[in-house]
Amino acid sequence: MQNVKFKMQNEKPSTGRARRRGNASAFCILHLAFCITVVSGTTALLAQAGPYERQRIDETAATRGRALYAQHCINCHGSTAKGSDRGPDLIRSAVVLRDRLGQGIGPAIAPSATHQAKLTGAQIIDLSHFLHQRVESIASNRNARAPIDVLTGDLEAGRAYFNGMGTCSTCHSTTGDLAGISTRISDPVVLQQRWLFPTLRRSGPREVEVVASGTRAAGALVRLDDFSVTLRDGSGEEQSFTRGPGVIVTVKDPLAAHHALLDRHTDDDMHNVTTFLWTLK
Repeated sequence: MQNVKFKMQNEKPSTGRARRRGNASAFCILHLAFCITVVSGTTALLAQAGPYERQRIDETAATRGRALYAQHCINCHGSTAKGSDRGPDLIRSAVVLRDRLGQGIGPAIAPSATHQAKLTGAQIIDLSHFLHQRVESIASNRNARAPIDVLTGDLEAGRAYFNGMGTCSTCHSTTGDLAGISTRISDPVVLQQRWLFPTLRRSGPREVEVVASGTRAAGALVRLDDFSVTLRDGSGEEQSFTRGPGVIVTVKDPLAAHHALLDRHTDDDMHNVTTFLWTLK
């Protein structure tokens, strides 16, 4: 009896340890299965492909989108949409690459602290066509040994456009601000982008004039939306006005002429003017 009792006492701890080991093994297996499921699901989510079919670019819409880009986007995302110190590269943006007819771009540029422009649905589609046009252009010119040749225009036609229909000479001078422009900008592609999509760094901020209750105020535009306008006057003080009946707001954009001309420039005009500007050594 003593021997039997001794064996039974020894069997209990052994059974308990076996049970604990079994429970621990079962838990590890379940935990491993859970981790595999989560990782597999995450990997599948990250590996999801974008839309299969490429967006067919509407060239007319892309031209309108180019004007919108110059007005609202260029200061942060750069003249080639490849980003700057103020905004990311849109050519490699997953949002742009997955976008189809503004479905991705629209929510991304909804009015916020960084996107203050309020674009219509049609304008967002135009912008989508322009950005996809830029992506296609970059993708078709990846060989660094075959750079884009933009100096294919007619010199005299460019000179005539500069002094005539292009109205460039009303603000610029070949012996003044543009003298030696091709020496300062040694890349023809960059030169073309600079005159097509100029920034406000040299032109200064947009000026605004507000007339309210017979009182006139003018200064640098700080903020403008559908409800109010804020300006900074000559003394550095900020003034805000609520927009409504009887309040007249006039914005003077130094680059307004460039924005308006984007809808009028033909490809020939662009290459002709660039070729002409390249001669200004």
